[in-house]
Amino acid sequence: MGFRIKDSRAFLGALALLIVGVIMAFKVGFFFAPDIFGDGMLTSRWWWEIVLNLQILCLAFMWFCHHDRMVQSDGRWRMRAVVNFIVGIISVSYPVMLLLIGAYLDWFRAVPPEASVIKLMLMAIALWAFGAFVMPIFTTLLVGRENLGESGQHLGLNPMAWLRTFWPSFIVALIIATESVRGSERLYMFVPIFMYLQGALPYLNKARHASPRDSDI
Repeated sequence: MGFRIKDSRAFLGALALLIVGVIMAFKVGFFFAPDIFGDGMLTSRWWWEIVLNLQILCLAFMWFCHHDRMVQSDGRWRMRAVVNFIVGIISVSYPVMLLLIGAYLDWFRAVPPEASVIKLMLMAIALWAFGAFVMPIFTTLLVGRENLGESGQHLGLNPMAWLRTFWPSFIVALIIATESVRGSERLYMFVPIFMYLQGALPYLNKARHASPRDSDI
């Protein structure tokens, strides 16, 4: 059964997250695998020009994805749509956040120390976990699980349901565990892709169907 897009705006939201995931993956790769990508990539002007242009595109995609959902809903549904929009905007703004942090700490003249990069990665994972796992619980409670249709169904003790819902997160955990055992950092470049894919799954699921209430991401 093929993937048919019935909600193009939701697909734009998913696409924005996936683009940012690839950007962040390259950034991690530039730092941990300079033998592959070459030295000085993190501070190259052409790279950051590409990133900023894609950043603007992703912010526009996220705006188009959520605008009608906020305008056409009301009450708790509107509050839920606004919260989802804020979480989405913050999620796709990570590249420009790193740009501002790097400019403040003067990382464009010298490559940042590994300890600082590790701290930023841990902060990013913490923010991702909050947005991917905590905020959905809050927005579900906001409108009531019984009002969300299939997206509000409890996973229960069904292993396959958990696997279908969180398989990108399981891969992230597997990569981190594998690299910790190996004492390597090469595979960390794939972590952002699966982190953002986890965030994109609700948008991709929404893109596959159209519903009377257009705020049910």
